[in-house]
Amino acid sequence: MQGRLILLDHMKRMKFNKIWIILCATIIHLNARTYVVSPQGNDGNPGTAENPIQTISSGARRAQPGDTILVQEGIYRERVTPIRGGRPGMPITYRAERGKRVFIRGSEIWKTKWRKEGNGIYSAKPEDHLFDDRSSEYLDHHNPFKVLLSSTPYRREGKIEAERKAEGDNRFGETDDRVAYTCGQIIVNGLPWMEVPLKEELASNRWWYDPRGERIWIHFGSTIPEEQKIEITTRRRLFAPTKRGLGHIIVEGFIFEHCGNQYPTNFWKEDKYAQKGAIGLEAGHHWIVRNNLVRYAKTTAIDCGRVDGDTPHNGYSHDNLIEGNYFIDNGSAGILSYGSKNLTIQNNVILRNNTLKFFGKKRWEHGGIKCHHFKKGKIEGNYIAHNSYSPGIWFDNEFPYSRISRNIIHHNGTHGIFLEMSNYGFDQLLVDRNLIFENQMDAIYIHDASGATFSHNLISDSSSHSSGGQLARIQQVSHRASTANHSFFHNLFVGRLARIETNYPAFLSGLQRFDFNGYGFYEADRNFLISNKSDVPYPWKQDAFKDLIIKEVGYSKPPDEWIKMKNKVSMNSDEWKTFWENKDQKNDSNSFFIPNCKISYDEERQEMNILNFKVDFHERSSPSPHRMEQDFFGKNLINKQDNQCGPFAFGKNKKETYKIWSGLEILKPHSLPAQDWNR
Repeated sequence: MQGRLILLDHMKRMKFNKIWIILCATIIHLNARTYVVSPQGNDGNPGTAENPIQTISSGARRAQPGDTILVQEGIYRERVTPIRGGRPGMPITYRAERGKRVFIRGSEIWKTKWRKEGNGIYSAKPEDHLFDDRSSEYLDHHNPFKVLLSSTPYRREGKIEAERKAEGDNRFGETDDRVAYTCGQIIVNGLPWMEVPLKEELASNRWWYDPRGERIWIHFGSTIPEEQKIEITTRRRLFAPTKRGLGHIIVEGFIFEHCGNQYPTNFWKEDKYAQKGAIGLEAGHHWIVRNNLVRYAKTTAIDCGRVDGDTPHNGYSHDNLIEGNYFIDNGSAGILSYGSKNLTIQNNVILRNNTLKFFGKKRWEHGGIKCHHFKKGKIEGNYIAHNSYSPGIWFDNEFPYSRISRNIIHHNGTHGIFLEMSNYGFDQLLVDRNLIFENQMDAIYIHDASGATFSHNLISDSSSHSSGGQLARIQQVSHRASTANHSFFHNLFVGRLARIETNYPAFLSGLQRFDFNGYGFYEADRNFLISNKSDVPYPWKQDAFKDLIIKEVGYSKPPDEWIKMKNKVSMNSDEWKTFWENKDQKNDSNSFFIPNCKISYDEERQEMNILNFKVDFHERSSPSPHRMEQDFFGKNLINKQDNQCGPFAFGKNKKETYKIWSGLEILKPHSLPAQDWNR
């Protein structure tokens, strides 16, 4: 009895303490302050509407959990460095004035004494006082012009600057110490001008940095510098703490421009090459980054993971939301994330990134979205397009219990979706109801990765100029991880090269599942490919490999097109099914063919037309666990419809027209959204 009374007393105390904590939190929240920031303010002011402060940084130093920094219209040339985070239910909020344009720039107006070099070229040495980013956590100099990019852009590998090593002392290239790509930017009349690596490459609207004389050379053409508005990057980042692991921070409504950040080559080995975007969460948690525009970063727009690989840290960045933002016209990537859990990326426009055209060896951190170690995350409802020389979405090094859903992924410079480096059984990643079309290489490319399920996607029109061109290509290229256990159910494949390619199931290449798909070609077409490019070293020579396939499929004579192919054999539908049946697997036994089906897309109107889609789903049933319950638009489907392929609730017409995007305005190059876009 006494023990019971002690227990009851203990429970009462716990209940009292909980109530007390909630009460204290409520009192604190009621006492939350709003600090008003204005270009006309003074940092000595209290930060009221009547007497605002002048810098966002001043608000960051003052803000406590539950407080808001409200920033009025104007241009703020500073790096914002939060020194503390909020608490559950009491975030620290950085908010731009609703319906106003609030710029945070990493540049300063540059008025200097120019030296005329001839032929429209002028030079000047940037004054030291311009570079006052003393909050920089970089290991190198805070002047971005004195820091070389770790990789060479513009696809210049193999030319005079050669491939640079991330290690070593020679930062000016292996062949010529005149060669320099810097982290700096020159912005003339609002537009970034192109940097060139050699003085002799200077042309109109281009500039070059002289690492010996520490001068910037600019080709102004027929104009003179004094007639231009010239801005020069002076800051490496725009909004990022220096302390890791801050939580409960909201950033919304700003326009971020101009910063001199580094390209993250080998970032898991060297701190100075870490994933550090214009906005950086710095291994933070419970951040909300919403309704911002980030453009003209030298490299990455935003990083939202733990930043730098194997450096000691406090665990994965977790429970962050990146929502309703523009990430456009940045030098390398829209979004990078290394090491994140429960990260949600939704309803963003990720457009025209990798403007510096990073591509090739040691150039792996660019494109629309690039995620490493992406756990329990979601990428949903984004518009991902025109990211040059890059995939739309790129997963690397694990993606368990994650989802890619309802995104529009088109006209990216390489693959639509690229998966690599994972090793799981079936159904670890769900890729569903996406529109993946007109990307320059494969719509879906998978190598050295396992465990993804693709369901109810529209996968269409790989480029006719592509070297790959498959709608789905699955291949083993190394011993890093197996390439197996992928599922393709209820997808609609339509395109010029409507090919499905996979490795021969062998040592590291295992079984794949295909069924209930709609294929936009004839059953007799040889658009199913089995490749010998697998399991290094190759288990078969070319002739032995073909003999093996002939035997398994039951041919007495190989088709003529086999002779033209080196490490691949082509199959029609019946041969494809026979091949898999010999491995005790029934693939595409319930799939169907729509040979005259065509897709057209009007980017201006954001309309997609699907022509000649005629399939009777009335009697079609599916045991698949991946049937669609809602279509691309979130519309609930009735039972008779949920077995169909593709992401839409098709009607009975020969032509179906869909308005596929109704989110943020799709901006043209160098334009801003409507004045009230951040309401």
